[in-house]
Amino acid sequence: MSKKIQTLLVSVSILGLVVFIGCSSVQDLIIPSYISPAAIDYVDANVPILTPYTSLFDAKTIDRKMDYVHLLNSMTEEARYKFLKSELAFHIGVSEEFQQAIFSPEGPIGLLFPTLLGGSLGALLIKRPGDKSKKELEE
Repeated sequence: MSKKIQTLLVSVSILGLVVFIGCSSVQDLIIPSYISPAAIDYVDANVPILTPYTSLFDAKTIDRKMDYVHLLNSMTEEARYKFLKSELAFHIGVSEEFQQAIFSPEGPIGLLFPTLLGGSLGALLIKRPGDKSKKELEE
C-alpha cells in the first residue's frame, strides 16, 4: 500500500472516530451562541467571550448555573445548608464507589498490579530452558 493511501486511510479513520465518539460535544464547542452579560453576572461565571458570542457549550453551562443559583437564592439558610450538605454527601459517595471499583481486587488496578508484579518477578526469577546462569557463563 502506498504512503498516500495509508495517510488517507488513517486520516479518514481518525475523522470517523472523532465523529463517532464526540460528535455532540464537538458540535457544542464550535457552534456560536450569545450570552447576555447580565446572565454571566447573575451566576458570577468566568466565560471566554469572543465579541458578544461564545460557544453553545458555555451557554448550556450558564443555563444550568442560573437554575442552580436561583434555587439556592430562593431557599432559606437552613434549607440551603441541608441541600448543599446532602448534595456533597451524594457526590462523595459516588466518588468513593468509583474509587472502590477502580482499586478493588476485581478492578483494573487490582488486577493489573499483581499481574505485572508476578510477570516481572517470573521473568527475573524463572530460568528458561537453555538459559545459562552467571556461574555457567564463568566456566
